[in-house]
This record gives sequence, C-alpha cells and structure tokens, in this order.
Amino acid sequence: MEDQGPTILAVMWSLTVLALVLVVARLCVRQRIIRNFGLDDWLIAFSMLFGILFSATAAVSVAKGFGKHTANLSTPAAEQALLWNMISFIFGIISFALPKIAVAALLQRILNPIRVHRIILWTLVSMVAVIAIINILIYVTTCSPPQGLWKSTLVLEGVAKCRPVDVLVGFATFNGAFSAFVDLYLATYPAFILFHLQMSLRKKIALSAAMGLGSIASAIAMVKCAQIGGLRNQADLTHSTVPLVIWTSVEANIVVIAACMPTLKPVLDFILVKLRLTTLSDQKYRSNSISQGRLYPKAGVEKNSRQASPFKTISEENILGDQDDLHIRRVDEVYVGYELQPQTIPKGTQSFQ
Repeated sequence: MEDQGPTILAVMWSLTVLALVLVVARLCVRQRIIRNFGLDDWLIAFSMLFGILFSATAAVSVAKGFGKHTANLSTPAAEQALLWNMISFIFGIISFALPKIAVAALLQRILNPIRVHRIILWTLVSMVAVIAIINILIYVTTCSPPQGLWKSTLVLEGVAKCRPVDVLVGFATFNGAFSAFVDLYLATYPAFILFHLQMSLRKKIALSAAMGLGSIASAIAMVKCAQIGGLRNQADLTHSTVPLVIWTSVEANIVVIAACMPTLKPVLDFILVKLRLTTLSDQKYRSNSISQGRLYPKAGVEKNSRQASPFKTISEENILGDQDDLHIRRVDEVYVGYELQPQTIPKGTQSFQ
C-alpha cells in the first residue's frame, strides 16, 4: 500500500478507545462500588494517559505524511513526519512498560504472594521500567545533535553524526523480548497460585483465563520484535516503520485491557441483573448489594451465627473482587447479648420494686 496512514489510525484508535472504556469502567468499580482505590488503579490510569498520547502523536505524524513512502513526500513534510514519529515512539515505549507495573500491583493486592514471589514480581517489572528508559535514551541520543534523527540533510552534510542503527535495533529487540517474557510470567503466575486453591476445576480455569490475558500481549510482543528491523531502512523510515508503530500500539493496549478484565466482575454481575440473566434469588441478593453501594459482601460479624450465610456459595468467586473479600477483616461493630436469670430471694427478706 502506498499510504498506510488510515490503517494506522484505524488500528490505534479502535484499540485505544476500547482500552479507555475498560479503564474508566475499572476506575468506577474501584472508586464508587468497591470503594478501595489502590496503587494499581493509579498506575493503569497513567498507562492509559500515555497510550492516548501515543495515539495522538502518531495521528499528528500521519497528518504530516507518516505512512507514505519518503520519496513521495517533500523534505519538510518528511522531516515533520519523522519528528512526530520519534515523539510517538517515546510515549509508545512507556505505554507498554508502565501497565506491567500496574499488573504487578494488582497481583500483589489480589493474591498476596509470599515474600520470595513478591521480590521476583517487582524485580521483573522494575527491570522492564529500567530497560524501557534505557531504550528511550539510546533512541533520542542516536544522533548528535538529535535533529539528525529527523533531518537527513544534516547527516548527509556531515553536521550530525549518528551511531550505527544496529545498536538501536539490537537493544529494542532485547527490550521487546524481555517485555514478552514478563508478560508471559504475569499471565502464568496467577494460574500457578489459583490451581493450588481448593475450588472447582471450572472456576480455576475461568479465573486463570481472566487473569491470564497477558499471554496474548506476550505473543504480540514477539510479533513486534520481528518488525523492529524496519528501522534499518533509513531511506524510507516514514513507511518501513509503520508495522512497528501498529504492533507497539496493539501490545500496549492489550496489556491495559488484560489488566482491567479481572476487576470488572462487579460490572458483569450488574449487567446480568439488568438483563435478567440470573436467577430470581441472585437478582434479589445483587440488587440489595448494589443499593448499598457495593456488589460484594465484606467480612464482618453476623447477628445470628446459626443462620446460613447467603454469600457462602460465591465466596470462591470473590477472588477477583476487593482485597477485603479475601481476608478476615476487623470491624468496629460489636454485638453484645445477655440473658436474664431468675433471682432467688431468701426467706425472711422483702423485695422492693
């Protein structure tokens, strides 16, 4: 295709809008229903912000001519397209690295791993962040002065000197491969924990699938690595790097979507109630919960300990809900009961009322 600009915009904005809708739904659930806004929610919100900036700057580069062959563009247009493409790549690298930190915070909140697993988890995502920053620094310092990245005339005239492009390609490939490995780890680790819990196999598979969508991002990251070689075509960068931009956007948005899915079960329950796809008893229970501002019960003290808990049958499903649902929680409500015993009045005494 001579002009891949429309393809870039269609893919990037469709996934970005979908991810934005899910992020907004997640934040509403965490803030308004569960009322427990955590670190992972802040991180996913910032990840979505960088994803929007990535798509917006890429759209500007497309408007300047990115997606077309460099030979079909004027020199000023090609330079502007490459400038905005460079800016969009910076946001793109951040947008697929930051959500992994959000996923790590989510897994720690939900699964409460032991110390060794916490160290492994945070070491991996910290390395992703460090490698991403180094990748950005290598990219923006490829040429001295940096204008040589988008002004080819400076390179031809000898004003700008650039290091071999294979340095950038090699490190970007390493960044992509390590990112794919971390995505795969974040997707398989929950399944390892869940399959050691006492619950039905069906629930184990369902929960593992909900929390393991990051494996798709891992596969996409490997596909993206195969597109990094387009950076070597310095004579036609406005066209040869189009697949790299597209797959970077796909990876970033899929990671965000995968991070949101485990937290959206209350929204699904609410929709099922509205569509009357649940039983009457389930509707009554969920309607009462929604009217009280939450969709899941929180641990507390029952007034009648002999009465069967109406939430016992879904306790295993709450692993995708609020963290407070996973542990016994101290509450401030105390119920005191006492029983009057008949008093014995000794003979010869009088009773005064």
